[in-house]
Amino acid sequence: MTSQTEADGAGLPPGQKAAGQDAERDTVRSALLVTVAGVAVTLALYVWIARLQSQDRSPAALAMSSMHMNQMARFWSFPVLQASGLAGLLFAYLTAILGLQQSGRAASWFPLGYRQIDRTHRQLSLLVIGLVAVHVLATALDAMGDSWKTVLIPGQWASQGWPQAVWGYNAGIFAVYILVLVAPTYYLRRMVGLSRWRFVHRFVLVFYGLSVWHALVLGLDVGYYSWLRPLIWLLQVPLLALLIRRLRGPLRSDRKISGSRRLALLATRYGLQALSAAAILAIVALVVTGHSGLVATV
Repeated sequence: MTSQTEADGAGLPPGQKAAGQDAERDTVRSALLVTVAGVAVTLALYVWIARLQSQDRSPAALAMSSMHMNQMARFWSFPVLQASGLAGLLFAYLTAILGLQQSGRAASWFPLGYRQIDRTHRQLSLLVIGLVAVHVLATALDAMGDSWKTVLIPGQWASQGWPQAVWGYNAGIFAVYILVLVAPTYYLRRMVGLSRWRFVHRFVLVFYGLSVWHALVLGLDVGYYSWLRPLIWLLQVPLLALLIRRLRGPLRSDRKISGSRRLALLATRYGLQALSAAAILAIVALVVTGHSGLVATV
């Protein structure tokens, strides 16, 4: 039976024990910073949105003036869902950046080492899950006609008189389901196998893409502030560039892949690189020409 002393690491060499304690402190410090950042950003957005809404000057209040959204006792959850949604999108973006750095060789200019990237990526992922949960709950509880039915079942707004919003809602709903299915696989990766887990984990990028689309379609703030939509588009350029860089890297298991499967993987990689490069050119063209509002806000 292992003694408590050994369990506490007393049997380890002093240098190894000190390194383990330093790593543990770094993990706690990083988790605290991520939590504080998440709370601070979400709270700042909430205060800003709630203040404007209480004065009937928020984009939502202006767009739906007949709702009298300055009645904060009734519409209290709307600033919560907007703040948590915007904060969640921001931290999901940072998580995707770190994930693409982690899956390949980190760029030389990147300020974090591999262990720091891995640790922060996991912590930001948990933060995003928490913000998505708050966003879903606040949406279900708002006084705008939403319910658990509209939040969890695709296509519900078509039958409730707002068909323009269906695609935006569906994108958000599918994004939530993908997150719910993919996120727990991290803790099952040894059971399912690392290669299978890596394949499933890539669908996190699908979650992020659907979340961006959800914000572009339903985000009243995104449509109201003329600088915000172009900024969201342009922020996708470095993400796409990192994706291309990752796809240009070597296959993880070159020795185990041969024949038609290898050709299929290479074709998929080159196809995704081409699509990503085309997307970068399209984004730049949209922003430069002033057509970044091609996705209308409902």
